[in-house]
Amino acid sequence: MASNINMKMKQKQYEGHVVEYITAAKGYFVVASDDNNFQSILRSTLQKHLAITEDAITVVSNPDHILKTIRDASLRRKSLLVFIERTLQGKDMGFLVRQLKNAFDFVKIIILTGEADRQKLVLLHEIGADNFITKPISINTLIEKIAFTIRPQGKLGQLIDLAKSMVTRGAFDQALKASRKILEIKPNSAAGFLVMGDAFKGMGKLDKAREAYESASDNAQLYLEPLKKLADLHKETGDMAEQLKYLERLDKLSPLNVERKVDIGSIHVEMGNEEEAERLFESAVNQATRDALSYIGEISERIGNVYAQRDPARAELYYRRALNAKGDMLEKSDIATFNNLGIALRKQGKWFEATQEYEKALRIAPDDEHLFYNLAMASAEGKQYRAAAEHLTSALGINPNFAGKDKVVAYNMGLIFMRCGNKDRAKEMLRLAVELAPDFAKAKETLAQLES
Repeated sequence: MASNINMKMKQKQYEGHVVEYITAAKGYFVVASDDNNFQSILRSTLQKHLAITEDAITVVSNPDHILKTIRDASLRRKSLLVFIERTLQGKDMGFLVRQLKNAFDFVKIIILTGEADRQKLVLLHEIGADNFITKPISINTLIEKIAFTIRPQGKLGQLIDLAKSMVTRGAFDQALKASRKILEIKPNSAAGFLVMGDAFKGMGKLDKAREAYESASDNAQLYLEPLKKLADLHKETGDMAEQLKYLERLDKLSPLNVERKVDIGSIHVEMGNEEEAERLFESAVNQATRDALSYIGEISERIGNVYAQRDPARAELYYRRALNAKGDMLEKSDIATFNNLGIALRKQGKWFEATQEYEKALRIAPDDEHLFYNLAMASAEGKQYRAAAEHLTSALGINPNFAGKDKVVAYNMGLIFMRCGNKDRAKEMLRLAVELAPDFAKAKETLAQLES
C-alpha cells in the first residue's frame, strides 16, 4: 500500500517537472520522427494527461530539415528537448546527434528506438544522447523519461549542473568548492570527481586533475567521460603510453567508435607498433564498411515497403537486398524484414520460399511466436497442414495467449487444426474467435459445422 502511494507521489512529481519545463521555463519539444503513434502519444500526454494548453511541439520527418528546424526553434526558446529516431527514413541519426551537441550545448536529446544492439546505444550515448526511449511506451514511462532528461532529480543533481556551468564560465575556484560540496553529500560521486578534475585542469593543476578523473572512473567503471578526460590529459602532457591505455579502455566499453580506433592505431604507428596499428586500421575500415552496409540495408528495406502492396516481386527483390547487405550481421531487429519478405513471397504464391525465409529468421529469434505463426500460414498455403499445425503448437508453447489477441489469428489457427484433423483444438480456436468477435460469421459457421 505504502509503495503504491510512493509511486503515485513520484509520478506526480515527474508530471510537475514536465509542466514546469513547458510553462515556466518555456521549454519546447522537437520530434524528429515519422512514427505517427509516438507523435500521437506525446501530444495526448501533454494536452490531455497534463492539460498543457500551449503548443510546445514541432514535428519534422525529413532528416535534411531537422537541423534547420532546431536552429529556428532555438531562436525562440532556450530550452529544447529533441526526440530523434535512431534511424529515420533509412538514415542513421548518429551523425546528427554529434552535430547537434557540438552546435547547441543547451539541447537535450532522447533517442527513439525499437530493439537495438547495446553497443550501438553506448556509442550514441558517448556522442551525445542524454536518454533513450524503447517503443512502444506508456504515458507514465514517457513522462518519467522526459522528467529525468530535462531536470536533474533532487538537490545533488542541481548542484552538479551548477558546478558544470561554473567550469564552462571559467570560474574554476567556485567549481572546485562546488565539487567538494557534492562529495560531502555523496562521497563516491563520479560526477563530483569529474567536475573537480575539470576545475583543477582549468587551474593548471594537472596532477590533481588526473587524480580526480581516476577517482571518477574508479567509482563508475562504465562511465566513459572520465576515461576521455584522462586520455585528453595525457595527450596534452605528451604521455602516449598513458593516453593509449585509456583509449584502449574506452574501445572495450564502446567498440563501435571508428574514429577512436584510428586514433589508437595512429599512436601505435608513432610508437613503432606497425603490426598492431595495421590490425586496428583494418578493424576501423571493417566497422565503417559494416555501418555503410547497414545503411544500404535500411534504404533497401524502405524501398521494399514502397512496393509491398503494389508489386510483391519488386518488394521481394529489395527485401532480399536489405538482408543480403547485412551479411553475417543479422540480428533480432531484422525479423521484421524477414516477415515482410515472407509476405511478399506468399503474395506471389511462393509459399515454400517463404517457409525457408521464416526458418532462417527462427535461427536468429527461436522464441518468436509470430514467426512460427507466419511459418504455419505459409505451410498451410502449400497444403502442408500437419507441418502447419506443428508450427502453431510451437507458437502456443511460447505464448499460450497468442490466439487471444486477434479474431483472424484465432480463426486461421482453427482452420489449420481442423484441416489436419485436430478437431478439439480447432473448436477451441474457433470458439475463441467467436468470443473475440460475436458477429464473426465465418468463424460461427465453421464452428457450427464442426460441432454438428
